[in-house]
This record gives sequence, structure tokens and C-alpha cells, in this order.
Amino acid sequence: MTQQSEKSEFAFIDWLRKRTPSAARVLLGPGDDTAALSWPGDVPCLVTTDMLLDGSCFVLAEAGPRRVGRKAMAVNLSDIAAMAGRPVAAVVSVGLPRQGGRALAEELYLGLREVADSFDTAIVGGDTNSWDGPLVISVTLLGEATPPGPVRRRGARPGDWLMATGTFGGSILGKHLDFTPRVREALALQAAV
Repeated sequence: MTQQSEKSEFAFIDWLRKRTPSAARVLLGPGDDTAALSWPGDVPCLVTTDMLLDGSCFVLAEAGPRRVGRKAMAVNLSDIAAMAGRPVAAVVSVGLPRQGGRALAEELYLGLREVADSFDTAIVGGDTNSWDGPLVISVTLLGEATPPGPVRRRGARPGDWLMATGTFGGSILGKHLDFTPRVREALALQAAV
């Protein structure tokens, strides 16, 4: 890493710290080698990750970085919701194009933060790199299982009811960028069991 890129990375980390709200379970947030979280003793930790690629999962020039950031967080929150879990914290890694990377990173973060804040999810760190390719963003989300435990795919049985919230379709119209993760609905259904 060059001195210039190291200086740029530290400047970006400083920018992030100033915009990252504190959260009760975050003992150590962005800027160190790892984040440190307070975790209850007997509750299973849920971990999920999704990597999104410009040109495959979104088209940055059409969607804009804030919407891409929103989607990157939302797909992970949806995975936690599928297990009827409660999201806690996320780490975000990005491969930024060399030109305009800092401004792009800031807009991505604001989109990520918007969705994370809606679900009381702390962004506790991550990694940034620059390269000659298009934008790559990966979010890893940690959550906690709720009683009676994670809802698994294999738990479905013939005769079970399948329910959906929201509307189907519309991906071609960009709805895959703007959906709302069904965390609250999943928690309400789990509580009713």
C-alpha cells in the first residue's frame, strides 16, 4: 500500500467514524483490526454474507451508489429475516474503481446506513480497496436467533402454509434495489408460534 492510499484510507475511516452512531452492543467499532461486540451467552449467532457486482447484480450508472448501498444491506437483512432472526451488526467490504472512489464510497455508506438504521443494525467496520474494475460490494451481517431458534428451510412440511408480504415482480423496473427487508414481519410470525 502506498503512503497516499494509506492516508486516503485513514481519511475515509475518519469520515465513517464521524457518521457512525454508537450502538449498545458495539464495544469497538470501525477503525481497528476487528470490531468487538457484546453477545448474549446462549443465543445462537447468525452470520450471512452477500457480494454484489456492478454489471451483474446492479448497474451503477443507472441505479446510483445510494440505491446500491441500500440493496447490499437489504439482501443481508432479508437473509436474517428468513431465519426469523434479529440483525445486530454488519461489516462492509468494497472494491472501488480507482476514479471517484471516495465520493462513491460515501454515497454507498449513506445508502447502507439508511437501511441499517431502519433495523437497528450497527455498521462496525469492513475493508476498502481500489482497483481497475467496476464496483464490488460485500456485506456480512451478524444477527441473533430468537426463541425457539433459527427457522430452517428443512423445517417445511407438506400441508404447511406459505405466506408472502409485499408484491412480486418488478425487478426489471428496479424494485430489486428498493425493497424493504421483512425483518419485523418475520419476528412477529416467530413470536406468534
